[in-house]
Amino acid sequence: MNAPTPRFYLLSVGDELLSGDVLDTNAHWIAGELQRRGHRLLAGQTVGDRVGEIDAAVQRVLREVGAEDEPDAWLLITGGLGPTADDLTRDGVAAACGRALRERPELLAALEGSGRRLTAGARRQAELPEGAEVLDNARGTAPGFFLVHEGLGVAVFPGVPGEMRAMVRALLDARAPRGDSQPPRRVLAVGLAESIAGERLGELMDPSRAGCRVGLCVSRGLLTVTVRGEQAEVMDQVADAVAQRLGSHVISRDASLGLAQLVVAELTRRGLTLSCAESCTGGLLAGALTSVPGSSAVFNESFVTYANAAKIERLGVSPALIAEHGVVSEPVAAAMASGCRAATGSDLALAITGIAGPDGGSPDKPVGTVVHALAHADGVELRTLHAGGSRDEVRARSVQLALDMLRRRLQAGGLSAGP
Repeated sequence: MNAPTPRFYLLSVGDELLSGDVLDTNAHWIAGELQRRGHRLLAGQTVGDRVGEIDAAVQRVLREVGAEDEPDAWLLITGGLGPTADDLTRDGVAAACGRALRERPELLAALEGSGRRLTAGARRQAELPEGAEVLDNARGTAPGFFLVHEGLGVAVFPGVPGEMRAMVRALLDARAPRGDSQPPRRVLAVGLAESIAGERLGELMDPSRAGCRVGLCVSRGLLTVTVRGEQAEVMDQVADAVAQRLGSHVISRDASLGLAQLVVAELTRRGLTLSCAESCTGGLLAGALTSVPGSSAVFNESFVTYANAAKIERLGVSPALIAEHGVVSEPVAAAMASGCRAATGSDLALAITGIAGPDGGSPDKPVGTVVHALAHADGVELRTLHAGGSRDEVRARSVQLALDMLRRRLQAGGLSAGP
């Protein structure tokens, strides 16, 4: 009989997480790592650097799991294993499991041999709950530990991301390399509001639907539809239906493949080069493209012409054009793209100008107004749109929608290299 697939819980420890001073990237990474291995994270919680809070959180999970003969449930804990007075995770776990802390000679010897001054706080890193197994930390001084208590496997790791990730991988490789959960299916789309996407998906999103669950998430212009379930065939059928209903807005069925990667791949396949001219996005478009390995084969250069004078001097935009139409206008965007293409000798040039806010809008051109221009051998194509949200959101959406404009045009074909 096969061993049951473990159920996973997560506890993040740290006042800095509760205060918002530090983003809990560890929780995000652990959830993704478990999912990649076919496991599922059932619940997560964050508590402060206090023994009582840690103790209570561990006991809550113990009550939920119940007493079992074999540890088919795991609690992963991150943070609070360092040498300072507020590193109290060892104490909290020991209290919850009714175990004393014992100094481990082999850990003390390793600390003494590290060449660092051994303070009283640092010495506490050699203390672990009685009966705990040491989890080696090859990248730092704070060891982790693992113990089983009332059917719950408790694995405790340092909060330093680089240390924690290596230790979690090692533990899962040894004890729970693969689960039996189906990996979710994802459909990535762009240029659709969440409400419109929800309308198109209709009954597919019904929470009472048997066999799978469909969820939507919108972040900075990208829409991700996630299909979760137990049967691969059913999940694939639903994902196919999602892609069909979202139509040309779909950019990928691979969550790791974004717009910038698609654009670079299309440019490479067609042997075309690209340069950019940016105003309100301040280099974010170039940054997205150059983050893709191999982009140097197709991406030449970028202008960040934030001030009007820069547009005039660097791109050859006419001052009269700006005076007549305003800097956020299709004529100015077209001139930016054409000037960029002429200056760089690239086959294509993509330009963005807009009003990111929070000020600068008008009744005719409210905050969020953005103009994209794509210059090529046959002329300039333009698009004006409204990218709502905060300043950061407007800028991020502007980049995604500009890349989508280029993606659609490349996939339509007909673009040629040369002047």
